[in-house]
Amino acid sequence: MRHRITAAAFREIRKRPGVLLAYCALRRTVRHTAQFREDAPGVVVLIVDKEWIARFERAAELLISGQHRALFRAETSRHQVVSFETGSKRKTDVDVLRANAQTIVVTDSRQALPYKVSLAADVILVVSKPTARHVMAIRKLTGRPKLLSEVAEKLVDEDWAIIDALLCRQSLDGIPFGRLSEIKHSASPIDVPRLSQLPGLAAAREWTSELAIDFAAWKEGRLAWSTVDRAALLIGPPGVGKTMCAGALAAELGLELVATSAGQWQSSGGGYLGDMLRAMRASFEHARSKMGAILFIDELDSIGNRTHQGNNIFYETQVVNTFLELSSVSAGWPGFILLGATNRIADIDPAVLRAGRFEKHIIIDLPTPEERAAILSHHLEGFPADRLRQFTDALRDPTPADLERMSRAIKRLARNEQRKVELVDVERSMPARVQLSNETLMRIATHEVGHAIVAITSGWTDRVGVTLSHTLFEEYGVQSAGRVEYDIKDSIVPTEDFLRAQIRIALAGMAAEVVELGNRSTGGATFTGSDLDVATGIAKRMVASFGMGEIPRFYAGADNVGANFSLPAALSKEVDRILQTEWENAKAVLMKEQTHLISLADALVAKGKLSLRPADLHSSINRAAPPTT
Repeated sequence: MRHRITAAAFREIRKRPGVLLAYCALRRTVRHTAQFREDAPGVVVLIVDKEWIARFERAAELLISGQHRALFRAETSRHQVVSFETGSKRKTDVDVLRANAQTIVVTDSRQALPYKVSLAADVILVVSKPTARHVMAIRKLTGRPKLLSEVAEKLVDEDWAIIDALLCRQSLDGIPFGRLSEIKHSASPIDVPRLSQLPGLAAAREWTSELAIDFAAWKEGRLAWSTVDRAALLIGPPGVGKTMCAGALAAELGLELVATSAGQWQSSGGGYLGDMLRAMRASFEHARSKMGAILFIDELDSIGNRTHQGNNIFYETQVVNTFLELSSVSAGWPGFILLGATNRIADIDPAVLRAGRFEKHIIIDLPTPEERAAILSHHLEGFPADRLRQFTDALRDPTPADLERMSRAIKRLARNEQRKVELVDVERSMPARVQLSNETLMRIATHEVGHAIVAITSGWTDRVGVTLSHTLFEEYGVQSAGRVEYDIKDSIVPTEDFLRAQIRIALAGMAAEVVELGNRSTGGATFTGSDLDVATGIAKRMVASFGMGEIPRFYAGADNVGANFSLPAALSKEVDRILQTEWENAKAVLMKEQTHLISLADALVAKGKLSLRPADLHSSINRAAPPTT
């Protein structure tokens, strides 16, 4: 048996979480056998969960060959992998007399084994459950959010069916581990709050209230099913509550929720194209059989996109085509509602999003300051939200999942002292913070005020809000202590002046540091989405997509001109000229406004918050010459 697999084989099973987990569990089970340690010949029988037989077959092939593709036929291969399933009528002949060969037999029961195989087996093993480390590693490799080790430990204590269901789920918050098997066989479903009972999720609540009215009218026979909204796509970053929203919507409408994902479809069976398509069709049919259900498909972007190029284009095309067929046909099934979720809508095939399929798009943003307190209050069973604002307002863009996790820590503190939650528990559960030095605060304040001044002088905004925090969170990575917020005046057709103003505003923070402090820091650069990244991206699109270079020409679509888009040398020089011009313009404006730059930075450090309007700079604005282009 191979102790390592090829890079091609690893790339394959990385796309198949079920096979990857089976491979990890298989290696752990057989590691003490002579066949694994010494590559000795013999017959190894593995007893696995019936639903996982196909996955363990593929895992066994990888364990024996280490290859992405390997033949296991009696006439061509020295080794073999065979399976026996209880109740199966398939006849399988196993040649146990193979010199220096290894045979792995996968079965769900000793009783399913032929007598000859039972006698010939050198060892019969029940495959061990995966470890928590296996689960956490697989979630990382497949791009799922990290799990706490204690949550992973609870998951691997469950049966194989529950592991199958939850391995690829985005969030495991609120899962009642230890009671799942009991719930599965119980007539009482898990209590899920209705959407109208949950704080936040305002965008989804508006659509749901309209849908609930139409759905009730359809059930009473007053409305044709064809006039009811039958599909929607929830769009938002991880942790904002898309999965919770699906369950709450089902509870609101009194429907059963059938939850699945492209990852679950792909990990079914051996993970081959036929396995995925069968799993996809089975999910639709399962939801249809409920006579009124919501089919929730998480990570909708993972089904593929026919515009992609690469070795998997045939696979992706077949998957997308089948999904388009099913989503179109299911629109005519009375009582069937299709709900998807994604944080990468740009990766979804355009045909999936057209009218008649996922035509309704619901943006779920991070919660507002008011919603943060309300969400934490909800998880703390009604602890007054107004008393929580002093803490939740200081958090750095927490998701509902972050707030739910925080509530568990708060309740644990109170539970350990055998009392109700108090404000001191909330304070003790907040992330640790570090105090910024006066020198650092002044630099950050100068940077943010620079953005504000150039934004006001651009003529494209009437008000700018600036905030400064004197502390940063210890446990977070890259973060900013300052923030500038402003509303740009509507520009239906952006002009070159408008785009140059956007670049100038983005570069103004670094320019202010140079004007006032003599040098600039890494603030405003370093990471994707930074000021410098924004400015460079606009300049690239101006030249490559909008025809605003020295020669009007179209080079690529604006959506394709991203951070990794490589420009020809001539176009790259034009981008540099635009950036250089607006860099100089930003510095020129700030030199004229240096008195305000200094005084406003001092005020921001002292107050922590400023609101600026053109009138606050009117004397300087009247004197300022228009920037050169």
